[in-house]
Amino acid sequence: MRPRPVAILFLVLGSAFSFAQGNRAPGGQVTGAADSSYVPVHKFDPKRDAAADIQAAIAEAQRTGKRILLDIGGDWCQYCHQMDQLFQEHPELLELRDKNFITVAIYYGTDKKNEQVLSHYPKVEGIPHFYVLDSGGSVLHSQHLLELRTGGKYDPDKMKAFLIKWSPSAAESDGQNQ
Repeated sequence: MRPRPVAILFLVLGSAFSFAQGNRAPGGQVTGAADSSYVPVHKFDPKRDAAADIQAAIAEAQRTGKRILLDIGGDWCQYCHQMDQLFQEHPELLELRDKNFITVAIYYGTDKKNEQVLSHYPKVEGIPHFYVLDSGGSVLHSQHLLELRTGGKYDPDKMKAFLIKWSPSAAESDGQNQ
């Protein structure tokens, strides 16, 4: 007896549907390395909940094996705008940053200093300021960005060296992705 083409079609479609359902988390969300509900925070917003943003970044860093880069600053800060310009003019730096870090913009201004959240870290030495956290949220490094400037502007070579130095090691990243 020959199998009917319609029966084979149902078998193939049923297998595909079953496989797709197997990759769903409770609640129906598809799971996988590329899927995440994490929404990056790249704009300084005094209305955001910095503690919640950091917790979301920790969860994403643990999922991806990246480190966390807290970017302390504000829209009022000319040096913050200069740093944004550095990343726009040097896409290789942006790629290096985004490949290795979950970046979270934390607002700091005269109207709101996020003191409660920032009290868990070393003192902010000036704006902008970076904190590098491991994927668990522990501080690895505190960086006053004035030190990454040369001749009155951000130095791409110094920024690259900083990003490479504080990127997770290959073993650290691989261990997180398993």
